[in-house]
Amino acid sequence: MQRGVIQLTKEELLEIRNAFNWELHSQSTFGTKLKFVLDIDQEVYDIEVSEDDLELLLDDIMPVPTSNDVLRNAMEKVGNLLREFRNSSS
Repeated sequence: MQRGVIQLTKEELLEIRNAFNWELHSQSTFGTKLKFVLDIDQEVYDIEVSEDDLELLLDDIMPVPTSNDVLRNAMEKVGNLLREFRNSSS
């Protein structure tokens, strides 16, 4: 499993938090990471993620409403990093 760092703005992170299914995924690895970073007040966050974390986000949040540019941008970053992981392993 590949691992890397995704960089998200505070605004993107808050949109992910709002769209994330906490009831279902609060105890997941990414849910724990998300809770931790939300307690830190920064403008930009570098979050260590795995392929599984990225897949969970895509499965849980997609599709994104076209009216939500911030969340759509964040999910594009998630998809791009996942593609990067998969391209480097083939």
